[in-house]
Amino acid sequence: MLTSTTKKRLSMAFVATALIGGAALSGGAKADPKQLTALVGVGSDTVQDVFNAFAGYTNGVDYAPLHSTSASGSRQLISFDAFNPTNVSDVCMTAKLGGPTFLRPNGSGAGQKALSRAQDGTKWGLGACSGVVDVSGQIDFARSSSGATGGGSDLTFIPFGRDGVSFAYYSKSGTPVTSLTRAQLTTLFTTGPATIGGIRIVPCGIQSGSGTYKFWNTVTTATAGQEATGTTECNGLVSNSLSGRLEENDGTALKLRGDTGNAGDEYIVGFSAGSFIAKSNLVAPGAPPAAVHMGSISDNGSAVDLGSPIVGTAPNLTPSTTFYADSVFGRKVYSVWPTSSVTGLGNADIKSLVVGSTSSTCSATTTIQAFGFLSLGSSCGTITDLQAYASGQS
Repeated sequence: MLTSTTKKRLSMAFVATALIGGAALSGGAKADPKQLTALVGVGSDTVQDVFNAFAGYTNGVDYAPLHSTSASGSRQLISFDAFNPTNVSDVCMTAKLGGPTFLRPNGSGAGQKALSRAQDGTKWGLGACSGVVDVSGQIDFARSSSGATGGGSDLTFIPFGRDGVSFAYYSKSGTPVTSLTRAQLTTLFTTGPATIGGIRIVPCGIQSGSGTYKFWNTVTTATAGQEATGTTECNGLVSNSLSGRLEENDGTALKLRGDTGNAGDEYIVGFSAGSFIAKSNLVAPGAPPAAVHMGSISDNGSAVDLGSPIVGTAPNLTPSTTFYADSVFGRKVYSVWPTSSVTGLGNADIKSLVVGSTSSTCSATTTIQAFGFLSLGSSCGTITDLQAYASGQS
């Protein structure tokens, strides 16, 4: 027999159901998940974790998802990692419901290429996954840790934070060199291993689709050919059946190479300070081993001692504002959009999310800083950094 309380609850549930049903029939309610209309991003490893937080979740922590203004539909962002976080051998992804499976863009450069193919319709991918496929409408923006190369205006690079890049180092034994000059880094990455301070230092290469690879070559002034020569020894080491270039910002991979190489040598690689901070503070996955550290820059090429890009000890590391502000070792980080979507009339949802210092992304200063970057203030969200579509299918 139903009690009066139960009858009351059932009656209220019936009324609520009727109201919801009536609203749905009349078009007054929409039950589809917001993620079905979310804007899809791919690309940079360096900024993937902060974009996962913008999307609402990363490394076991829930964040308030960013969304555009309610007037523009409260549209959200979602972001796919540079490589599958649970199965690194799986290089395939499907971005949107009912869409094709295609090669996962790994790095800033690959993200820009995939976004370009989604815009110009000339297809993206390799023989893996479903081969070279049409990704039109499947990718809305790219993450990038490097700026525009100039020449053309198809893509707009919109800055949302500032990072610093130094060298990470690991030595299996002995006392490592913890500070280098820009000139010493240039020697190492253009000509190869060298003995500095009584220690033989071996430079390692970053995967070439990475924005950090591109940026680090501007720091060291190395051409692609010189960098390939300089990092040959480290790239040839085999650790855990893996050889070749390191995935960017991977302290564990750096240690594995050092453990495989000569015991007395020190191994170094260009590394995002923001990524090191976020991972060491356990905000982002992939904490570097305790024996991997960030190096200091004693001369930035203009006789300025920048020191270390990080301050404090984990899990309370913070950026060095002086290091991040440097014109050589500091950089902005970006989301990249088709220029047509962030200028002119329309697209109020996208503009609300990323354009201007009051946009949803630029206003997420607490989240930006939690992931090791500095906020840009009034220079956040500018739309003046342009380039042509990036060429290539991988």
